[in-house]
Amino acid sequence: KGHMLVVPYYTAQDNNITVLHVVNTDSKNGKALKVRFRGAANSDDVLDFTVFLSPSDVWTGYVSKGSDGLATFTTGDTSCILPADVTTGPKSFSLERLSNSNWSTDVKANHTREGYVEILNTADIPAGSALFTAIKHVSGKAPCTASVMDAQASDLVAGSATNAPKVRGYSWPTGGLYANWILVNTTDKASFSG
Repeated sequence: KGHMLVVPYYTAQDNNITVLHVVNTDSKNGKALKVRFRGAANSDDVLDFTVFLSPSDVWTGYVSKGSDGLATFTTGDTSCILPADVTTGPKSFSLERLSNSNWSTDVKANHTREGYVEILNTADIPAGSALFTAIKHVSGKAPCTASVMDAQASDLVAGSATNAPKVRGYSWPTGGLYANWILVNTTDKASFSG
């Protein structure tokens, strides 16, 4: 359990998928998590987004190979995610940050299909704020109130009347995250986990 989790390997090569689960063991505070997928060859940032977990929430998703050869991320989870298009997936990984401009599109796509994942607890979200209300599950689903979630795209500014971290509903991260991952070969049903 902690502030930063590292999934040491994900793959969407061949017939493999990688399933992720992140648990917020804190029963009082929500959590803001930065989830960052990094390519295996050069640690290139190939996909990142922010997940907002309710207290005692579990978030899930998986990486697979898309029809265009790029890795994709898919989630059916009801926790709030920014940018929101990650929830309408599958969301294709990006070629934008791959470091070698001499690589063909196929080679770049191959570099999205395996790597590692960083999961960072960037802030706690204590009860009492509009953000907490927006991310707190009600009847199995977080409301993800559009006006509140849209406001999270603005930069945080210390001392600001509207964009200071405390004003927006954030507090210091206290950890309490737990994660597991499972690599599954969809052809022969072999699986490995950690």
